[in-house]
Amino acid sequence: MNRTLVTLLLATSLVAMAKDPQAPAKPAAPAAAPAKAAPAAPAKAAPAAAIVGNKESKTFHKADCKTAAKMKDANKAEFASAAEATKAGYKACKVCKP
Repeated sequence: MNRTLVTLLLATSLVAMAKDPQAPAKPAAPAAAPAKAAPAAPAKAAPAAAIVGNKESKTFHKADCKTAAKMKDANKAEFASAAEATKAGYKACKVCKP
């Protein structure tokens, strides 16, 4: 390479570094692989009650029933037991059979 060209490139590099002192002087080393994150928490926690009733269908489910998970929060009624839900006029779910 031509000596003038090398001098010009070096001068341009120094001017660029003077404008941005945070600019790295040499290429950055490749980043290490990120550590594995902890598993994400479930979107919705199961309700505190053992039995969850649907106010619209008048059906009650175990709190971990897949059908109960699809239920809107506004439609949920919580019961301490299946007997309490039956007494309130709810019928048992045919999926989870509480």
